[in-house]
Amino acid sequence: MKVMEKGKAKKSISVLVVDDHPLYRQGIKRLLNKIPLVDKCEEAENGQQAIQALEAFPYDIVLLDVQMPVMDGLEAAAIIRNRFPDSKIIVLTMSDSKRQIIEMLDLGVVGYVLKSTDGAELTDAITLVKDGDHYLSKEVKEVWNQYLSNKHQFNRTVPNKIDLTAREVEIIIMICKQMNTLEIAEKLSLSQTTVNTHRYHIMKKLNTDNVVGIALYAVKAGLFVP
Repeated sequence: MKVMEKGKAKKSISVLVVDDHPLYRQGIKRLLNKIPLVDKCEEAENGQQAIQALEAFPYDIVLLDVQMPVMDGLEAAAIIRNRFPDSKIIVLTMSDSKRQIIEMLDLGVVGYVLKSTDGAELTDAITLVKDGDHYLSKEVKEVWNQYLSNKHQFNRTVPNKIDLTAREVEIIIMICKQMNTLEIAEKLSLSQTTVNTHRYHIMKKLNTDNVVGIALYAVKAGLFVP
């Protein structure tokens, strides 16, 4: 234990740094090792390695990049949230993409910090998250607040919300990402016929006969950010 105050040990923090760039990953580890409350800091180079590390040790904080080979941050975050709910995820990435910010925060990550940050902000983020709070960089907070505002406005102005199944929402998002029927079928392990059936039901529910109508609804409903 690194720090003692008035004879009592302060609660320590364990951190797992997940990033596919060795120099950056090692630099973050050196920085974190200077923080008195951090008594354990290890590395993983992709989401798959992060899952393996968490199976071996219950890290308090996972600093997670988004774009990585083998298993990216989005997939890893979903698995970590499900299998290791006590490990708090802070996204640490170069990406300020609105879509990625919203996808990650919708998954339940409790922090999102851009790599342009400094050591003081990262320390604040780790401390707040460990204490049960959330931390978003200024730019990220603006995107998230605007998304929530738009979603609230949509829900307030549309009294009769359309009853979509989870699978239909999944397919709507894939359509918005310009994936074709074959790509959707392969991604979801469905037949093309099944995907087309879902597409038909979606268009019927949304009262549209084309993908433009689907995309417009998805944006207004906050299901997809262009």
